[in-house]
Amino acid sequence: MAEKTPALIFDFGNVVAFFDYTRIGAILGRSIGLSGEQFLSKIRGQGFTPLLQRYESGKLAAEEFGRAVCSLAGLEMSHEEFSAAFSDIFWLNEPVAHLVADLKSRGYTLVLGSNTNDLHAAQFRRQFAKALAPFDRLILSHEVGHIKPSSAFYLACAEAAGTDPGECVFIDDLPENVQGARDAGLRGIHFRDMPSLLDGLRAEGVALNG
Repeated sequence: MAEKTPALIFDFGNVVAFFDYTRIGAILGRSIGLSGEQFLSKIRGQGFTPLLQRYESGKLAAEEFGRAVCSLAGLEMSHEEFSAAFSDIFWLNEPVAHLVADLKSRGYTLVLGSNTNDLHAAQFRRQFAKALAPFDRLILSHEVGHIKPSSAFYLACAEAAGTDPGECVFIDDLPENVQGARDAGLRGIHFRDMPSLLDGLRAEGVALNG
């Protein structure tokens, strides 16, 4: 089957699957008497977000990241314990997963483009192996060394799709990441829900069921 255009690049988190960091906070905060929300508020107030960005850019190893998070929170635990708590935060967005499989059956090039890290990537590759199988390539920020909304990230996705940026549509739940894709020369769809995603794909000339 001849490949159809445009190439379609899907974000992972809150598009192909949902995630909730309070699950991490609930486990890690238990030993120090904090709820998931309280734990996240504590570590975010002490620099968790830039730390995570460094980790997801491939600039920190998992062990170093884990030690740094535990230090922010005043926790002592093994890397194995931290990894288990940090990793299991995802559940599948089944309508999007079904859509992805249908698009592959219709001959579209599909790329997954995600800001992520090696612990989370190992988790979701294993947990969602079937749902990820239709993707031709996975472009993961910790592997390419760039995070959205850096233009270099989107250009790596277009290169993985094997086509010009202007022939790629990037689908993301964050408006700033969609704008980043457009700034890099790609087309973009802001994912809010399935009806708006389907409307956006049709507007980009993508053939869909129904």
